[in-house]
Amino acid sequence: MIRRSPAAAGAAGGTLPITELPVDQKQIRRDVLRIAWPAILENLLQSVLGMITILMVSRLGSADVAAVGASQQLQMLFISAFFALSMGTTVIVAHAYGAGEHGRINVAAKQSTTAGLILAVIVAFIVFAFAHPMLAMLGAETNVIEAGARFQRISSAGYVFMALMFILGGALRGVGDTRTPMLVTAGINVINVVVALPLIFGAGPIPGIGLDGAAMAQNISRVIGAAVMAWLLLRGRQGISIAGRDGWVPDVYYLKRLADISLPSMGESLLRSGGQILFIFIVFMLGTAVAASHQIAQNAVFLSMFPGFGFSMAATAMVGQSLGARNPARARAAAMTATRACVVWMSAMGVFFFVFAEPIMRLSATGDERQTIIDAGVSALRVIAFAQPIQAVGFVLAGALRGAGDTRFPMYSTGISMWIFRIPLAYLFAITLGLGLGGVYLAMASDNLILMMMNIWRWRQGRWMTSRFASNDPPKASAPKPGHDLADAAATSRSVEPPAAPKEMSVVDGE
Repeated sequence: MIRRSPAAAGAAGGTLPITELPVDQKQIRRDVLRIAWPAILENLLQSVLGMITILMVSRLGSADVAAVGASQQLQMLFISAFFALSMGTTVIVAHAYGAGEHGRINVAAKQSTTAGLILAVIVAFIVFAFAHPMLAMLGAETNVIEAGARFQRISSAGYVFMALMFILGGALRGVGDTRTPMLVTAGINVINVVVALPLIFGAGPIPGIGLDGAAMAQNISRVIGAAVMAWLLLRGRQGISIAGRDGWVPDVYYLKRLADISLPSMGESLLRSGGQILFIFIVFMLGTAVAASHQIAQNAVFLSMFPGFGFSMAATAMVGQSLGARNPARARAAAMTATRACVVWMSAMGVFFFVFAEPIMRLSATGDERQTIIDAGVSALRVIAFAQPIQAVGFVLAGALRGAGDTRFPMYSTGISMWIFRIPLAYLFAITLGLGLGGVYLAMASDNLILMMMNIWRWRQGRWMTSRFASNDPPKASAPKPGHDLADAAATSRSVEPPAAPKEMSVVDGE
């Protein structure tokens, strides 16, 4: 039996009619996995690209490695802006797709692309003009600053193409296609390696130009990736087309909607990045050996977070599509399915961290203080092991809220959990109480717990069901069906009443 929530019932009589439709749990599970796994692989591949660059540059010397590392830290700050626009695009496209408004999908893709290109030009100019002082602010040595500034200036030429890849990939994710962005990312990784090797070290008639070659290789791979994405969408990939002149002129109404979603996401990234800087500062107060232990432990923990990113993206896309189709029952089911899957995966990783904490640390720990590094890392991994399922719930529900257009609350919850809990508790546990790195990770686990509790509270409120980002007009036409059953949901949602005699359907409010 389908149960109609009070929030949905109230909205059904207003400007945003909401329909509780039968939910096919098996199909939802298939959709969640279909969207999540390519997103997981894409995030992994993006990290691999950075690691490959560091690995190749490491043969040039420590100064060049430090220059790339410092540059990548700054790049992450600017990439977060492109990611925020991409997230906004995903949400708006998902709502339009669920509502069956195909024309609005194309306009959203074009408007977001215009905004992304303008932002990329501005960011590229800032980086090119201020690369040197920005690196100097990090406290790097002179030779590192010079090499890093040169790397940054060359890389800035590729920001436009990076933004284009992010935005067009976000549009595809909005209709549930995470496979295409993943394949493009895999392709540019291969291209980057093939091009970087001769440019960095030289090959035959090609002279090696060192660090500059690494930056140029990244740009070349991004140009090719952006060209492939643009070509696919010009040909109408998954029913999304950026061909034609219509929809390119900046539209104030659309750009305001995009900003309403994207700016809080950008703020969330800044709050998290700023908190991480202070967090690392506290870790360094414990000594170099403990800081090295933290880096090794974090590299291990980071692997467990990739599923969180993937299932969060699945929740974002499916909640957005379902609300566009005025079907909050499906949105709830999708969010809960993604959450359960993520909890299972990250819980398994937690067990792995707890049982194999010492072998993990022994694998990477070196130097005179090897045992100190191992001991600190083992305690840290065993503490954070218990937080893995907690982090999974927080991850996915934040993605579900973003899919509903509620990006402000994840920003608030991140700010509160990071700045009011993680940072003060890290200092209290690690420094004041002398718990060392284990205390730092206990503070991290506390941050995850607070974040999870806040996101659960927001989700249970049910306000996301009446998202203002869904169209206020009845769906006009079903989106083309690129192999996703959500198109069927969009078409079915034209009826205000659910079909008669649904079979074995049950959705529990506040699950």
